[in-house]
Amino acid sequence: MIIGTFLRYYKTYQGINYIPITDEDKFCGLVGNNGIGKSSVLESLDTFFNSRPWNFNTATKKSGRSATKPQIVPVFLLERRYFAGDDLAMAELLNSVATSISENDVSPSLKAHAKAFVEHRVRLTQRINLTDLLIIPLGFDYKGDASISLFNNRLVVEKLLGEEVDSGKTSLNDEELKCFLPLLNKIKEIVDYIYIPREIEPELFTKLETNEIQVLMGETLTQILSERVPQKQINEINTSLNSFIDGLSQELEIYSYRTPTDRQQYLKKNDVYNLIIQSFFSTRKLHKKQGDNWLEISSLSSGEKQKAIIDVAHSLLSKHRDTGANLIIGIDEPESSLHMSACFDQFDALYEISRDTMQVVFSSHWYGFLPTIETGSATVISKNESSHIFDMINLANYREQIKQLTASSRGRLPYDIRLKSINDFVQSVITSAIGDTPFNWIICEGSSEKIYLSAYFKDMIESKRLRIVPVGGAKEIKRLYSHLSTSYEDFQDEISGKIILLSDTDPQLVNYDVKNYPNLFCKRMVNCEQTRSTKLVNIQANPVSPATEIEDALNGKLFYETLCSFVEEFPEKLDFLSEITGEVSQDSSKIALDLKTSQWAKIEQFFDLDNNKFSFSKRYVEGMNEEYTVPSWIEEIRGWLS
Repeated sequence: MIIGTFLRYYKTYQGINYIPITDEDKFCGLVGNNGIGKSSVLESLDTFFNSRPWNFNTATKKSGRSATKPQIVPVFLLERRYFAGDDLAMAELLNSVATSISENDVSPSLKAHAKAFVEHRVRLTQRINLTDLLIIPLGFDYKGDASISLFNNRLVVEKLLGEEVDSGKTSLNDEELKCFLPLLNKIKEIVDYIYIPREIEPELFTKLETNEIQVLMGETLTQILSERVPQKQINEINTSLNSFIDGLSQELEIYSYRTPTDRQQYLKKNDVYNLIIQSFFSTRKLHKKQGDNWLEISSLSSGEKQKAIIDVAHSLLSKHRDTGANLIIGIDEPESSLHMSACFDQFDALYEISRDTMQVVFSSHWYGFLPTIETGSATVISKNESSHIFDMINLANYREQIKQLTASSRGRLPYDIRLKSINDFVQSVITSAIGDTPFNWIICEGSSEKIYLSAYFKDMIESKRLRIVPVGGAKEIKRLYSHLSTSYEDFQDEISGKIILLSDTDPQLVNYDVKNYPNLFCKRMVNCEQTRSTKLVNIQANPVSPATEIEDALNGKLFYETLCSFVEEFPEKLDFLSEITGEVSQDSSKIALDLKTSQWAKIEQFFDLDNNKFSFSKRYVEGMNEEYTVPSWIEEIRGWLS
């Protein structure tokens, strides 16, 4: 993937700029005001990968290209296995420079940019195991010559030419930089990049013969035709047609239908394929089924067209293309033309696409994805006078990072991102819950909750337009409820969808007042020994104990069996499970398993390890079937949604 990029005199970027894109995940957003340079990053990558015409900065147009030296230098993070021979040697050389460079290795004018890269590199190494990965800063300049931006310093001189080279030589010249061109071409061969600009025409983009759709499919129409119309079949056509011409010549005696040369022309493979593409594929346009009818994409609204592009990309990647491991998709403002109520679905689909690709990089003015996406990054682009400033947020702990950025920026950030992200998300929820066919929402604490709830309400996700969103803990649910309840009061007569906020009962309870709204529920789970079940109570209501997480409120029998499947991997935590005899009941899991406090402590330690909560939830839902009763609290929520 691309972890960042150096841009020099490209579009809005004057001078050299280092734009960090990610420090961990493949879902990468660029946010900021209009005209700040978000789409410039995506366009520059299209110039790099797909030969899009250069969009030079206005200073270049005044001073000339040779004076400003425009460059595009992405910083790649790629697996070592992609390379061999000389390519591997050059990749390892650049990786060595990138992992060792400091701000003292560059000229004074470049120190700030080197410092920005080093700070980014530190974050990257804290989050990613780089053992089998290479950091490769490599791009080209306006002439197409290889460029390594500020990494062209004494470090690379010594590594390429040897330490004994003249101490006054502090950079490689253009001729010496050419040694990186084969590696550059190899990277462009490895990585596919598709750019979807905001002003794209969906009717043209979605045609089967476009390069973008064929890249999404992972095969060209020519490759598809070579399998379905093989050379043998073309030979048979030629033989049959030749037979016809020969027969005709015999009938005409002294006349014959021939080509102008003595060498008679036959149908070539490409002739046949081009005819099929022109006559068969080009006449077919994307249609969307609505009821019993098929509507051509040109008949859809602007928002539906935008959604169609993401839907088609998602389906082709997940169902047709063998692997998207080498595909990067750049999307400019995917929320463009969408109604506010549809924004969440669009970004949720984008996140799912990023799971099937090397990377998804997008620009956006909709900040509602910030509190709802659990892994990813967002780079906030702002300006201080004429200089661009880049603040990258890791979405896994974006709330803490936003606080730090707000404090450290001293008012530099042009808006309160945290407030805007909540407001955008709340608007999406409220507007989507209005109407004859409203969306319904369950807002929960974390990703494991989403997995359990998505499995138990699988049928309602489609039939009731149910959306399940984790927001990162009880404190965030409290914050969200405050915003939702304010908006709800303004629209409560129009809201027909259900909005359910669901919290755990924590040892230190997050307490707040909840009003009795007809379609806005704010509940917490708490186990009840008397009924041997899990209750859903108001936040401020009794009981306030025992502490209850969703893992304590599952089907006891399935919980136990799933837990047993981890014993071999974690014997020191779970070997005591073999001591349990007899049938485990299907009551709530914490109640069904009559264990000692010390044994529950071991289970809690198991869940706190690595990614065990997530792994357990996936394995639990895989085991769900009619043999296991559905927890009563799930049925209660189902009743609210019905």
